[in-house]
Amino acid sequence: MRDKNFDVDLLKTLNDQPMPETPLTDDEFTRVLDAACGRLPQKKPAGHRRFPWGRVAAAAAACLAVGLGSINFAAPAVAEQLPVVGSLFSWMNRGGQDDYVSLQSEQLNKYAETVESTAETSDSPYTLTLGQVFNDGDWLRISLMLTSEDDSLAGSNAIGPREDAVEKALQNGGGQYGTLVLDNGIELSGGINFEKRDDHTFVAGLNYELFLTHEDLAGHTATLTLSDLVACNKSIVETDGKSYWHYDYADQTPLPGTYTLTFTIPEVSDAGVRTMDTPVEQNGITLQSVRATPAATKVLLTFPPEQHWVSVKLYTADGTELGHERGEGGWWTDGAWTADPADFDHPEQCTKASYDYFAAVPENCHSLTVKVYDFDTDAELTTFTAELP
Repeated sequence: MRDKNFDVDLLKTLNDQPMPETPLTDDEFTRVLDAACGRLPQKKPAGHRRFPWGRVAAAAAACLAVGLGSINFAAPAVAEQLPVVGSLFSWMNRGGQDDYVSLQSEQLNKYAETVESTAETSDSPYTLTLGQVFNDGDWLRISLMLTSEDDSLAGSNAIGPREDAVEKALQNGGGQYGTLVLDNGIELSGGINFEKRDDHTFVAGLNYELFLTHEDLAGHTATLTLSDLVACNKSIVETDGKSYWHYDYADQTPLPGTYTLTFTIPEVSDAGVRTMDTPVEQNGITLQSVRATPAATKVLLTFPPEQHWVSVKLYTADGTELGHERGEGGWWTDGAWTADPADFDHPEQCTKASYDYFAAVPENCHSLTVKVYDFDTDAELTTFTAELP
């Protein structure tokens, strides 16, 4: 975002507007979506980074990002033995060179809680099982396994929601297919796509962004309802192997049935968590902290008001780049990241802040390299070395 485009009065007015009581019609939704897509920058992908254009604008951008992203299936990895529900994360977080694996983690399987709960089903010949759950306070990550006793799924390599189901979820409140509904009314958005393990087994991992709720949700009952699934053959049409994947979904076959899973969100786990929380300043930019958990790695930066927004890359000690999941721009107020500037009338005078989430740091890695770039010009601004316990 460029400073000249920040109209705080307009955004405050938008934030105060009530949501429409009547959902958009299909034509209205199409026009809004086309208009929004037309405004997206063409230079670089923007689906995983959000800047503080106001809560309403950010929410709209999030809906587009997660909605369009929900059709991206993670490609199957190398063949192994038949997975059991207590080791699904171990298999799902491995991928080939061209595979996209969201929030990849080598150690998540080690720390996740095994649940092994079977979904209630209706009109379905298949079985859906909740395998593992992990809560690090910022992310809730769960694993699922869908199994078939016959060979009806043998000719497909992926399972996901039908396109019309995704569109319906977007229109009905702006959620994503795969939304988790809590007993306190909170809804957590997370796309779901199954990848093939063998002719009878498909597995999926869902990532829910707890950091957007600003609440401790441990102990709450969560319900996930799935229907309108389709089996298909997914193939990569085009990819850069880093941030862009274009897939084709052939031979689509609707799957019958509705599945309902209910479970309790576990307590926040500090198992396997490592932090660097001593601020380091270089070239006007401060690395405030790095928090590495089995679920994800969070990098928090602050920089002066006149600095453009930044993009970040994270590398392990051997030079491996960790996959970037998403980022959020805001301000630094009273020693913490905030969505709104301390001085709403003069945000251009307030210290900026941003945090970014990356794939998990391998447990045997104790040194990270953080590279910071100007988001507008791609110029490298500075490089930090962060040491982890």
